[in-house]
Amino acid sequence: MTKDEFLKKLEDSLAKLNDDDRKKVLRKYKTIFTRKLKNGKNEKEIIEEFGDYNELVNSILKDHNIETPVQESAGTIADFFKEFLDAIENIIEYIVKQPIRDVIKLILQLILIILIISVLKLPVIFVRDLISGLFAYLFIPLSTVLIFCWRFLCEIVYVIIALAIFVKAYTVVLKPKVKKRKSGSKKVK
Repeated sequence: MTKDEFLKKLEDSLAKLNDDDRKKVLRKYKTIFTRKLKNGKNEKEIIEEFGDYNELVNSILKDHNIETPVQESAGTIADFFKEFLDAIENIIEYIVKQPIRDVIKLILQLILIILIISVLKLPVIFVRDLISGLFAYLFIPLSTVLIFCWRFLCEIVYVIIALAIFVKAYTVVLKPKVKKRKSGSKKVK
C-alpha cells in the first residue's frame, strides 16, 4: 500500500467523523509521512509502524467518542486476495536477500506446502463426484444445471481453502523470519 492509498483508505474509514476532525487527523498522518520520509524511511515501513489498520481506526474513532467497530480487513474477498499478494511480495523480497542454503530450505518448504494443498484436493474431488452422481439421477435439464453449479462451487471452495492454507503457512514459516529482520519498529498513533 502506498502513502496515497493509505490516506484515502483512512479518509474513507473515518467517514463518521465531522469534516474538521477528519481533516485534522489526515493532516496529522500526512505530517508523519513527510517527517519520516525525510528521515529515510519508505512508505511501506511507515505504514507498518502504524500497526494494525483496524486498531488504528478504532483508536482514532474512540478518541473522538465514536464507538463504532470497523469492518475487519480480512472480511472481504478483495482484502483476502490483497493479503495473499502481499505474502507473495514479502516472500520474493525475503528470497532475494538470503543465502542460497536458506533459499533452498524455503523452496523445499514451499514444495511441501504445495503437496499438502494438492492432497487436500482428493476429498474435494470425492465429495464433488459423489454429489454430482446423485444429481445425475434427476431429469436432464435440472441435473445438468445442478451438476455444473455444484462442481463450480466445489472448485471455488477448494481455491479459497488452498489460498487460506498457503497464507497460514506463510505466516508460520516465513513471516517470523521477516519480522526478526525488521527490528526496532515502533507503533505511531
